[in-house]
Amino acid sequence: MNLHLNITQDVGHGIMVMFLCFILVLFSVVIDLFTGIQAARKCKEKLQSHILRRTVNKVISYLTVVFFGIFIDVLGLCFPWYAIPYCCIITTLCCILIEGKSVIENHAKAKNPAASVPETVAEIAEWLKNHEDILRELKNKAK
Repeated sequence: MNLHLNITQDVGHGIMVMFLCFILVLFSVVIDLFTGIQAARKCKEKLQSHILRRTVNKVISYLTVVFFGIFIDVLGLCFPWYAIPYCCIITTLCCILIEGKSVIENHAKAKNPAASVPETVAEIAEWLKNHEDILRELKNKAK
């Protein structure tokens, strides 16, 4: 009886993670659509209805990829160490990264300051790499 409750809780937890993945994919596509429309307006381009149809097709395509990740996760339930829907999470992450790249491209097209975020993060990482001694010192002081 106790085993049954644990399996039910695990499946419920997995379904919650999968639902969250679907929502995140949907939100990432909507954000991309919004930034694309803003970029087109800023560049004084004409908005066309096929863009919305393309967005709907993109959502359907992404969700089918996530569903295939779920199919792999269902097979993973055969293994005791397979605790969460790993493939669903990985496919969702890939979809979000693709949309994130598109959002950055839309910001660059509209000449928004947000387009420079990746370069700024790279500069900070480079600075931190060059100043590892400062990081070590901060870690030692924290202990």
